[in-house]
Amino acid sequence: MIKILVVDDSKSVHAFIRDCFSNFKISITQAFNGSQALEILATDLSFNLILLDWEMPVLTGPETLKRVKEKEIKIPIAMMTTRNAVEEVAQMIHAGASEYIMKPFTHDILIEKVEAVLGRKLNDAS
Repeated sequence: MIKILVVDDSKSVHAFIRDCFSNFKISITQAFNGSQALEILATDLSFNLILLDWEMPVLTGPETLKRVKEKEIKIPIAMMTTRNAVEEVAQMIHAGASEYIMKPFTHDILIEKVEAVLGRKLNDAS
């Protein structure tokens, strides 16, 4: 079972991601800001991937990424954002993000990016 922590303040993004992974053996845990994500990670480091939104209240994606890296948590992180400036992409990759997913993304793009970060194909559960 693949475990993914989805950190995004948008309920519709959470719903879309759950839908994208509905045919796979993937467990989704939801956080609606970076602070919630850090609380979850304080007790559970068994995630295979963190999908992290850039712009959120309480604690932004870049701030969350920084804190995760400071705690030496080794879970790969894919940033999700509408920000597409080369400097911003480079900044997040340099800060430790494994991948960068531009919003809005399609089902196929999300699956492709997740497979790239995990280094394996996702197996259809059906």
